[in-house]
Amino acid sequence: MAVSWRRVAVPAAALGVLVPAALGAHALLPSLDDSGHSAVAADAGPSAPATPDAPLDAPVDSADTGAGVAETPGNSPSAEGVSAPIRLASYDAQGHRAVLDTPKTASVRTGDVIASAPNRKAPSGALFKVAKVVRSAKGRTEVATAPASISELLGDQRVDRRTLLAPRQLRVRPLSAGVTTKGGPVQAPATPTPSPSAPAAPQRPTLRLALNVPLPKDIAATDRSPARLAGEVDFSPELIFQYERRGARDIRPERAAVGLGGTYGYGWSLHGTAPGHVDTGTVSVPLAAVTGQYTFWVGPVPVVVSAEVTFSYRFTADGRIVLDAERRTTGSFTVGARYDRAQGWQPLHEVDQRTDGGQPRIAGAATATARIGAQASVFLYGAAGVGGDLSVYLKGRASGSGDARPAWALYAGYDLSTQLTLRLRIFGIELVDLRTTPFALHDERRLCGQGNPANV
Repeated sequence: MAVSWRRVAVPAAALGVLVPAALGAHALLPSLDDSGHSAVAADAGPSAPATPDAPLDAPVDSADTGAGVAETPGNSPSAEGVSAPIRLASYDAQGHRAVLDTPKTASVRTGDVIASAPNRKAPSGALFKVAKVVRSAKGRTEVATAPASISELLGDQRVDRRTLLAPRQLRVRPLSAGVTTKGGPVQAPATPTPSPSAPAAPQRPTLRLALNVPLPKDIAATDRSPARLAGEVDFSPELIFQYERRGARDIRPERAAVGLGGTYGYGWSLHGTAPGHVDTGTVSVPLAAVTGQYTFWVGPVPVVVSAEVTFSYRFTADGRIVLDAERRTTGSFTVGARYDRAQGWQPLHEVDQRTDGGQPRIAGAATATARIGAQASVFLYGAAGVGGDLSVYLKGRASGSGDARPAWALYAGYDLSTQLTLRLRIFGIELVDLRTTPFALHDERRLCGQGNPANV
């Protein structure tokens, strides 16, 4: 079916695209005009807030125009898009309403798919389908919106992207008085168990949080140090987006993935004497929330992936124990979800870590555990799709009484769980509720010690 569409230049920093329903998503990127430019792309930018009574010709907030796309290398379209310019003047996701700037040379039809990069009125970007054209006046069109899928937006494409977020692309919100952000790039945490012939790890931007978290009042000092749980968290997050559909009659992709990965390093300084049963709480104490966002440009199409990671801690002891330990845990991780037509949705989760440091002192007759947790959620255009919990811990165990030689040991381990949610339907794939499925990994290793305190 032939579609008449006037082609005009759109700047490389365009904030969104409109996919005409009659053209078909499969033609969005592969279809080129005679000059070799993409045939369909549109500029979507923010404007005044959407209110039910707002007139269609309400003025656009000029301070918003063109805002919202991070101007960092690799985070912009690779080339100019060419199409009729469509601008998102206002957007009410909950009210299923949008107002679009529509020049005389363009028209909006039922079924059009619109994707917008982040801006002031749509901080997580926007992806929707035009369910109905409500009214048009003076170059503006009000539309009722309906959910759209990534498949309807991208059509037949192959995308495999993984990008590191620099500290300046992250927002840190301390949730405890004992957390501060330390500036400046630091060496990335070492890759666990490196090959002897492997080259030195390159410098890469890493967020560093300094921790000095409060222990329960019952914890007393040791003869070496005041009672403390302190150290550092180094965090280098990477956002993951994969999509593939080639010549498919089925709207579902052949393969897809979305997730969060990267490297981490935890510096532990754990000192204290527990007189008896101690627990900071069955719910871990929050330390800080770290959020980041990236726009993956697939030609002129913005795909917005964001994540939030909340760090927390928990300290438990089941009896009298004395701990003096200085350790460092480094590792890499991936949490997310992947799909292929043969196996459906599966968790994308991996952990690889190691712990080293000086000789600890552990005495008493109990087990004590200090955990730092990282609860992650990954979003597409602000819609939750996948979550994961990575809990890294140090455990000290001691036993000894009477004439027996005291036994003690220090362990390090992790627990990783992944949850998938129904909102992964944004890929155009029906998904049963998998939140109750135990996608989990666990590992614990003895670092050092003497004897066997396992019966404590």
